[in-house]
Formats: sequence, structure tokens, C-alpha cells
Amino acid sequence: MKAEIITIGDELTSGSVQNTNATFIADQLHTAGIEVVQISTVGDDTPSIVSILRGIQHHVSFVLVTGGLGPTVDDITTKAAAEALRRKLELNKAALKAMEDRFQKLGRPMSPHNIKQAYLPSGATMIPNPIGTACGFTSAKSNTLFFFLPGVPREMRRMLEETVLPLIKKEHPDTELVRTVGLKIFGKTESYCDQALSDLIKEEKEIAFAFLPHYPEITLKLTMRGNDKKFIEKKLKAVERKVTKILGTIIFGKNGETLESVVGSLLRSQEATLSVAESCTGGLITHRLTNVPGSSDYLERSLIVYSNRAKKELLQVPATTLNRFGAVSQETAESMAQGIKRLGKTTLGLAVTGVAGPAGGTSDKPVGTVFISLAHKRQIITQKHLFYGDRSQIKFMTSQYALDSLRKYLLTI
Repeated sequence: MKAEIITIGDELTSGSVQNTNATFIADQLHTAGIEVVQISTVGDDTPSIVSILRGIQHHVSFVLVTGGLGPTVDDITTKAAAEALRRKLELNKAALKAMEDRFQKLGRPMSPHNIKQAYLPSGATMIPNPIGTACGFTSAKSNTLFFFLPGVPREMRRMLEETVLPLIKKEHPDTELVRTVGLKIFGKTESYCDQALSDLIKEEKEIAFAFLPHYPEITLKLTMRGNDKKFIEKKLKAVERKVTKILGTIIFGKNGETLESVVGSLLRSQEATLSVAESCTGGLITHRLTNVPGSSDYLERSLIVYSNRAKKELLQVPATTLNRFGAVSQETAESMAQGIKRLGKTTLGLAVTGVAGPAGGTSDKPVGTVFISLAHKRQIITQKHLFYGDRSQIKFMTSQYALDSLRKYLLTI
């Protein structure tokens, strides 16, 4: 089975908004065993939308379209779809009722402008929107089934998962199975991983290996197609074990896991607690940790000690240490880690201090110089790094390496 994806909106063609919808839909279709042959983006222009819809309807089984289903004057997708499919627009009672119910649930009156959203091409079937007012719709033309969904990502995703994919599977129940495992990697380059796995890649011809960089991480996708679900899953698990054995601890998670969620799981499983002292990252490490639901189980407290005064008053970093070695030094980082651990009465104390730039660097401590210290019991582990990039990149890399050093340490205790 083949499909095309069309995303509509001036905000996409102008670059004002990142096109995450196309990526998400393509990934979901790929997992369902459907080949995406083309992804197109077009602005809010009726002739352009009509042209692209008419140009593809005889070549693929499915076309998924997002965007332009709202109530405003620039939301023209439904009208363009009716023209492309050579259908009349007519009031869809199911769509109108769904909108009325939605507004009533929200406790808001429905504007007359919203009624526009209930006019769909004749013969179209409404796709319910469980979290928004813009209904989607599906319509067939020749051998192609069109799905029109709103452009709001969270609405589109719910509708795709709850209605569109089940309809596709119902239409084509014999679709080839596709199973994918995504292994999350940090600390090495694509070329390193490719070289390390070169023999395995040649050996495992049934598995497709793909390296997908997403700074500063890499996702290694292992994909296998077939019709025997048990065999595919068994084979993927075996290859995953081989990859893990070769690459070791640079693999930190799988699929949708984040580094901070993996760290959180390790802390929770070991019943360990953590306190964090941040200087150059300004709270970024804590922000990432607290993005994980339930992080209060292990994160006790965090302090942003940006100034020397804060380091001295809150963490009892000795003035002599700051005067002799400076705020950006191994000695200060270690004192910060010990201080926050002592203050929080936690199992572990994590501290970072560095020069994020663009100013503040010296010949012996250039911009990007960072110290990361982890205190546990009477042991202190400190790393020195020299990161490159702008201020935001240096801050993020500091948070990444700090979390990764914590992860690796937790694996050893």
C-alpha cells in the first residue's frame, strides 16, 4: 500500500512553524506497513491545493491532508477539496452536531463563523475530533481514499490514531507488518556507530538499519517487515541484544524514552534521591528532570547558584576556593556537589559550573569550559569538558552530559 501526505498552510511554507505533522504521520504510516511515496507542503491558495489533490488521486491508495479546516477566512482546504473532488459543499449534520456538543461542553457559545466548518463535500464522512472543534472528513475518489485532518498537532494526532489508522487497517487488513525498535544513543558519532556495527549490518540482511541524528543524540532504528509477527519480534529482540552488546552504555534508552526519564527510572528503582546545584545552566537540568511525571519521587531540591555570593551563602563553598581556583574549576564544582548533597540530605548531589559565553572566557578557561561533579557518599566524580557552539548549545550540552554522567554512575551502583 502507498500513501501521500499533504500539509497545508502559509505558516508552513513561510517557515514560521515547523512541520511536525508530516513527520508524525509518516512515522505512523511506516509502522502500519504503508509506504509514503511523497510528502508535499502547499500554502493557503485554492488553485494550488486543487492542483495538488487532482494530481495524485490515481497513484496511491491513501492521501492524508492536514491544515486549513478552521473557521477563519484563510481556512480554505474544505472548499478546495470539494472542487478537486468535483463535489458540492453541503451541511453535514453529524459535523454540526459534533461542534454544537463540543461548544456546549466547553461552556462557550458557538460563533456563526464556526458553522462553516460543518459544510463538507457531498458524500464525505465526518472524522470526529475528540479535543477540538474542527471535524475532519474522509472522501473517496476512484481508488484513492482521502483523509482531511486539522493542522493543530495534538488534535491531528488523536484523530489519526483513534479513527484514521483503524479505518486504513479495515480497508486493507492484509497490510504487511512493520516493526521498528528505536535505540537512543548519546556520546558517539554516527560514523563511529556505523563502523562499530558494520559487520552486524552486513550479517542481518532482514533488518534495515537507519541512523537518525537529532542533536545531540542519535536514534538507531531497526526495522523489519513481514507477515509473521512472532518471528519478527523475536528477530528484532535478538538483533537489539547484539547492538547493545557492541555499543554498550552509549545506548541510553529505547523508542520514546528521554535521557531524563531514564535517569528518573534509575533513581526510582534504586530508591535514590537527588539534589542539584546549577550555575551556567541556569536551571536547565532541573527543568528537564521535572518534565518527567513523578519526578518528586527522587528530586528533592535544586538551587541556581549563579553568583559567587550564592555559592558561598547557600552551598558553603569556601571563599578561599573561589579566590584561588575560580568559580569555574574542579574544586568549586566538587564543593558545590558536596554542599547541595549536604543541604538536601540526599543520596546524590549533582553540580555544574562553566563558561556559557559568548563572553567571560580566558586563555586557560575558554568559552565552553564546564565542570560537572557528582557527589555520592564520600565519593566525588568530576568531569571537565570543552563544549563548542553558541550559548544555548553549551548550556544544553552541559545538561546532557550531566544527566548522562548521572545515568552511567547509577548503572554501576
